Amino acid sequence: MNRRRQERNLSLGSVLLLIVAAVITTAAGVFHAYVKNRQIDVARQIEETEQRVAQHELDIKTLQMRLDRELNRYLVRDRLQQIASDLVPIPVMSVEEIKQNPKSPILPDLAGRSP
Repeated sequence: MNRRRQERNLSLGSVLLLIVAAVITTAAGVFHAYVKNRQIDVARQIEETEQRVAQHELDIKTLQMRLDRELNRYLVRDRLQQIASDLVPIPVMSVEEIKQNPKSPILPDLAGRSP
């Protein structure tokens, strides 16, 4: 009754199955590490792009502020006086406002023209 077993516990098929399972598990682990590294790379690229967008938005605001400062009428007058320009102010009454007809745009429709 308490006799030892003489046969092997693992057959050749079981060993091959374990080897195949180990190879598949290893490949899955390597693939998982590769995908995680790509995910980190993409997250870094997204962060860099967001930083560039934020910097461009700041540059746009800075340029807009500088443009507004350059177009300030009082500063323009002062600069013209400093350089002794020949330009003179015109009276408000001599300015004529031209209203655009909404039915006829300024630029004609080029698609309707024939060559």
